[in-house]
Order: sequence, then C-alpha cells, then structure tokens
Amino acid sequence: MVCRSVRLDGALHSPKIMLEHRRLVGLLTRFATPARFTGPLVGLLVLMPSVALAGPKDSPATKLANQAMQTDYVGTQFKKAEQKLKKALQICGSSGCSYDVVGRLHRDLATVYIGGMNQVAKGKAELKLALAANPNLQLDNDLATPELKKAFKAAGGHGPKSADDDKEKDKNDADDKDEKPDLDGKKDAPCTPGSEGCASEESSAAEPTPAAGDSSARHKNWLSVHFEQDFLVYSATNDVCATTPANFTGAPPQYPEAPQYACFQAGQQYGYKPGESILPQVGNRVAGGVGLSTSRILLGFDRLLGENFSVGARVGFAFGGGPATNTGAKFLPLHLELRGNYWFGSDPFASGGVRPYVGLSVGLAELDGHVSVEYYQDQAGKDNNDKGTLDAWRKTGKGFAGLGLGLMIPVAGSSGIVPEVRVMEMLGATSLAFDAALGYAYGF
Repeated sequence: MVCRSVRLDGALHSPKIMLEHRRLVGLLTRFATPARFTGPLVGLLVLMPSVALAGPKDSPATKLANQAMQTDYVGTQFKKAEQKLKKALQICGSSGCSYDVVGRLHRDLATVYIGGMNQVAKGKAELKLALAANPNLQLDNDLATPELKKAFKAAGGHGPKSADDDKEKDKNDADDKDEKPDLDGKKDAPCTPGSEGCASEESSAAEPTPAAGDSSARHKNWLSVHFEQDFLVYSATNDVCATTPANFTGAPPQYPEAPQYACFQAGQQYGYKPGESILPQVGNRVAGGVGLSTSRILLGFDRLLGENFSVGARVGFAFGGGPATNTGAKFLPLHLELRGNYWFGSDPFASGGVRPYVGLSVGLAELDGHVSVEYYQDQAGKDNNDKGTLDAWRKTGKGFAGLGLGLMIPVAGSSGIVPEVRVMEMLGATSLAFDAALGYAYGF
C-alpha cells in the first residue's frame, strides 16, 4: 500500500483509498470466516467510502458552484461566477469538503478565468490546485474551450478515459480478484509519512508554485520616471500689457497688465518706463485657445493597496517658466504631488494585460505660458501700420488639483510604459490646464 499524507480528522482523502478499499473487500470476501460474518462486514466496508469521502460542507459548496457555472457563467456574468466560486472555497475551508468538491471548485474557477475573463495565468494556477486535490479530475466538456483544454493538459490533466482504458481497468480488477492474501503483512504494509517511498507522494501532493501572473506574484511597489508637457487654456483678454505714455509724471505704469500677465520686450518688462505706451482699443489682446506651457521631469513611487487601488507621490523639476517680473515674482520649478489611482479590471496587476486607470491628484506646481501680442505705440504707428510685438507671459498656480486617465502597458515582465492625460485646475492664480505625460514604471 502506498502511503500519502491525508488529513484523517477532515474529509479530504486520497483517491487511492478507493483502490485499497476494493482490494480489502475482495480479500475479506474470499478469506473471511466464519461465513455468517462476511456479509455484514463486507457491507459495512462498502459503505465506508461514501461516508469517509463526503465532506460536511460539500452540499452548500456544490450548490454555489452549480449556480456560478449554470447561471452566471453561461449568462456571461463572469465576475459573479468568480465571486460565488471563491465563496464556495471559503465555505470548504481547510477540511470542510471532499477532494472531489475542492478539485471541482478550482477547475470551475479556472474555467471562468480562462474561458470567460481571459486571465490565463490565474486559470493555470487554479488548474494546478484542482489537480493537486484530485489527480483524476476531468474537465466539463460542455464548457471547456480549446485554450482551457491546452492549459489543463499542460498542468498534468488527462482527457476522458477511452474504451481501451476501461478494458485495462477490467483486467486490473480481475487481477485483484486473483491476488493472494499478504499473510506476512509486508507487501501492502503502510509506510510512515516522511520515510522512503512516502516522500515522493507527499511532495506530489504539495500545493503548486504560483504561476507567473498569479496574485501572489503581484508587484505592490512601483518606481517610475515621467516626462510631462503642460498646456494652458487661455480666455479672450483685452488690454493685456502695461502702458506708460511719455508725458506721464506718476509712478509707472499708468495702466498695469491684466491679472496673471507680464509683457516683455528684449528681455525687459514693457510698460514700466515713460514712453512705453500702447494705443488703446487696438491690438494688445489675447484670443482664447490652448497654448503650450511648461515641461517637467518627475520621479514617482506608487504602492498598490489590494487589487485595484494605489496611492503614491511624485516629485520633480519644471522648466520653461517665465522670467522674473518687476514685482519680484519668480518661476517656481519645484513639483510636489500626491495621487491615488483606481485600476480597472479584475486583479489587473496579476495578469499581463493592459491596465487602464483613473486618478486624482493634488500638489504644488506652477504652470507658465506665453503668447505674442501685437500693438501700436501711438496713432501715427497705426496710420503707418507700424506694429510692435510683445511676449505676454501668463503665470498660474502655485497649487493644483487634477483628474487623470491613463494606462500601463506591461513590458519585460515587471515593468511598463505609462501614458497619461490629465485635466487640472490651477489654484492661487486660477486657470484650467491640461498635461500629457509618458512614463516608465518598474515594479518590485
């Protein structure tokens, strides 16, 4: 008799018990005396497997499995089917269900993952668990897809028995009937777990190593680097730049710039010296639209919380900001950000597919942008069509709140390319802004 580690206090028993049981019944039938005890004893032994192999929680677990596969899975409600099967496994616990039921639950879960949710890695892991519980397990041919059959075979499963297999089984049963009793008790003597002859069986019953992509292999920490290009939304604005006529005797400028703007010409802020005038009502305006703003390089760290949520931070340096103004306002290049993402899909980091997400962010940043403004210095300039051009810088921030959409495209196993677009409301000097980013992330 081959020994195998079996929990005798629960309901999970090795399928090989059935073979040994049949042999024992056959031997007792032939050799047990007196004859009046043989019938009752054999009847009791025949009844034992159904009692021993049934688990106390087989019925509720099987009921959930039937609902998951016959209603939810067939109705393409794959997430509901997954939840019911996981609940059934929780009901079984460590010893509440028979090997047959535990194997069936893992097999059905693999069917949902591979045939319904296209999560092949998770499905393969479930097939290994199913065959570890019941090596003789078969697929449900009504639900088995070609990809599921391929994964099942790769995990060590076998297809339905053929007619030749049945003939071989009948021959083995006949040999069992002719087998002589082992009177010295050595041939089929049970071995001690851990001894020679048992170690290989015990090791084969060990749970399989998680497959690549299984949730146990999910990377929870992600380092990243990003390049981000900002865009400012401009509203139509008149009298953008400051002006000071030559005959003005007060402190310049006579008419200051529009809020958030500072205009420059040849590196100097325009309108702060007498004679730097602008003819009113003509030019000196910004049309509405979207324009390029600052660019920035960011380093990030994100931590995965559960299957679908992550929190993280980014810090970086922005460049392309505006020059310092006469009032002492300087560009803030520092970028500090806190963010949280929701990742769509069922356990997206346990599979190798594309991972879309939506994210919220808040932080410290300044976005500057500039546009060209045409003007006439006086009426004579207008009459001669003598236009001038000023560089009008707009400064916004220095806080922001954002809503972003992005995705991670896995490459090289534990890394991914991360494109993202985001809409932001700048706080302080308020404005609507956008950014487009491209990043690289590494998980560990």
